[in-house]
Amino acid sequence: MIDAYIITDFDNPVSQRYLDLSLTSFKEVEDIINITPVQCSTPETTPVRYKGSACEGFDSKEIPFYIDKSKNEQLKPRFFGGTFDDGPVFQAIMHSQYKLVKRIAEGEQIAIMEHDACLTDPDGFRRMIDMFWGEVDVFMPGACMEFYGLSQEYAKQFVNLLDNLPNNLNRRFTGPFGIMHWFAQTGLISNGFLYLIPSKLEDRDKIALGDEMYLITEGSHFEEFDPVCKQYMLREAGNTSTMNYPENVGVFDSMLERFNPDINSDGGGYHWGRDFIFVDD
Repeated sequence: MIDAYIITDFDNPVSQRYLDLSLTSFKEVEDIINITPVQCSTPETTPVRYKGSACEGFDSKEIPFYIDKSKNEQLKPRFFGGTFDDGPVFQAIMHSQYKLVKRIAEGEQIAIMEHDACLTDPDGFRRMIDMFWGEVDVFMPGACMEFYGLSQEYAKQFVNLLDNLPNNLNRRFTGPFGIMHWFAQTGLISNGFLYLIPSKLEDRDKIALGDEMYLITEGSHFEEFDPVCKQYMLREAGNTSTMNYPENVGVFDSMLERFNPDINSDGGGYHWGRDFIFVDD
């Protein structure tokens, strides 16, 4: 039996609606997954390690690149330093997951879920658990990070990086997958980890197994599988973050189009309609 912890906001009706949908979808695998809801961090409850001054708690020579020193802009109070986004919502989202990743680093083999996780293929999910749970360092059998697990060693290095994220990286992070991708690309943590992760490229909607995360995310020749879970999206209410996920953002002809704001109308370059299971509120 795998213990999974699903991050939710007990005080937010929209989050609770997602939680109900998610728990219902995972009912078919409750013999192998024990799911416990846990309260998320919010902008109001996320602890503060850096008080906000661009020079307080940071090396003044390495202020994150997105701070305009000519305008004397200030960092917002935040928990994660370096070039992790100082927006309160992103800080809270990351802190919610960070607390659970720390438990893995301390020796618990648990799964982490987001409140909108939707199990789309119970049989495929069982096969993924049988084949890869406990055998890979990053276990992400869905279209995104709605359900995932990490090895203890990977979690230790992930926590260490978050605790000491450099200020001089020319990249602004907003969540765990971006950080995972970045340090796999740059070798900021040791190589040799085995990944089962999404491999979105052009019109493909797959997950892939391999030991080079950068190659997988750019579309690799490693073995590929259909994703077994996606994310719910309420048509009217949206989600609890401020990001917009329009239903028609889906398939692009190339990675260039995906990251071109003139073509990708939502401007984010990383939202795909095919990742979501749209439901009426």
